[in-house]
Amino acid sequence: MKSVEFSEEQLNDLDSLGQMLFGDENDPTSVNYKRKLVRPKINWLIIILYLLIPVAVSVICFFVFDSVAVWICVLFNVLYLIFTAKRAAICAVKVYQRYAPESVRMKCRFEPSCSEYMILSIEKYGVVKGIIKGINRLSRCKVGNGGFDYP
Repeated sequence: MKSVEFSEEQLNDLDSLGQMLFGDENDPTSVNYKRKLVRPKINWLIIILYLLIPVAVSVICFFVFDSVAVWICVLFNVLYLIFTAKRAAICAVKVYQRYAPESVRMKCRFEPSCSEYMILSIEKYGVVKGIIKGINRLSRCKVGNGGFDYP
């Protein structure tokens, strides 16, 4: 609990009193907390290449090989999606971070921000559990909550 001593003259100036009580710039729950907005760079060429690999494999299989090879190509595409799901989920969050309006991104009550928490939890726990933890964090992001929270 924070304790602040003030005089009777300060009781008349509610703005300065509020600043003393709730104006901690190092506390993410404070209205005066200064969050740094980070907009990551997106490499669209890599994203397009990752999206084109399963399409190219499918086209080659359907037009060149017989029905057995088509099932092998389908299996390849399923495995490809499983092994790249983590990278795809993190990429989706980074696209959000890049293009979401500043008014939305600066409202987060936690440090790290909810989108950074989502990336950290996906990296730490994997795609399914990381996304669940990120969604649970988003549900807690409201007035009265906040502070430092890492996955």
